[in-house]
Amino acid sequence: MTTALKKYHKLEGMGLWSGGVEDQRREVVVSFGDATLVIMDSRSMHVLSHWSLAAIERLNPGKRPALFSPDGDASEVLELDEDLLIDALKELQVALAPPRSLFDRLRTRIMAGLSLAVLGAGAVLLPPALVDHTASVVPMAKRVEIADRLLADLVQTGAATCQSSLGTSALGVLQRRLFDAPARLVIMRNLPQQAPRIQHFPGRLFVVDARLLDQAESAEALAGAFALAGVRAAADDPLRPLLRHVGVFTTFRLLTSGELRAGAARGYARSVLTAPLTEPDADAVQLRFDRLELSLRAFAENPVTLDPAAAGVVEALRAEMDMQSQPPHAALLTDGQWVSLLNICDG
Repeated sequence: MTTALKKYHKLEGMGLWSGGVEDQRREVVVSFGDATLVIMDSRSMHVLSHWSLAAIERLNPGKRPALFSPDGDASEVLELDEDLLIDALKELQVALAPPRSLFDRLRTRIMAGLSLAVLGAGAVLLPPALVDHTASVVPMAKRVEIADRLLADLVQTGAATCQSSLGTSALGVLQRRLFDAPARLVIMRNLPQQAPRIQHFPGRLFVVDARLLDQAESAEALAGAFALAGVRAAADDPLRPLLRHVGVFTTFRLLTSGELRAGAARGYARSVLTAPLTEPDADAVQLRFDRLELSLRAFAENPVTLDPAAAGVVEALRAEMDMQSQPPHAALLTDGQWVSLLNICDG
């Protein structure tokens, strides 16, 4: 499975996509992530949908163009006509099929066994194991659905999503430059928090406080804040704290039925945004900056305002490195793109 995923990790192609029965088809770019198929608008490169590779169904086997839909939602359709994309999708589905079928076969046994364990062990030993196991089997499509709920919940608190055609396009440039796998970068204003930050949530969702755009002196400085958010996301699966928040029985229901009870995560996003950020590991920070070919210089000029919890780490790295010896890297965005991103909340 790992070999197949690596083989097609950077593969992209064109297709036609519609999000509903009555929606008009639009031209999209299709790319393969970690066990997910990512569908992006061909013009803005804004992510339109994430599909779990293991759950994709072929609607017209043996016919061309090939039509696909996510499991259980035939209203959302992707049309592909490139042999390479179709063959890659088929190969990845075969590679991913065993884990999914194993989970399906064991679902009834897991339900019965864990029911007895819940009754017998109570809340002492079972929850950590239940949380870890559930987080390990929840597919990306379900994580994206949970992320959508969290965004909707934030909107209910008075927050608003910032979007504009040029600003969203510039944000897409940063996403592709800073993340190995597709991620959702959403800029929001009026978030329920005192200090602005970038917070990661399940489904590779990164919520960016719009005030950071005013505090960042350049795209490279903002990229440093994204790099630190990426370090935190890699250190701990963001689904685990959410499962601990919703409790044992809701987690158990997600594991056995694949559904998160309506309203179970209400208020969770707000609580996360008001909780202190963890201090990232210095070695992990250095490795990420090096791998992304980002200089610490731009971020180190104002780390306290962009990420207060990382100030100590950045100071330690500055003490070990000669910032003046670091040559500036090529600009991540053009001047026009950076201005468009700064004005994304005005669109």
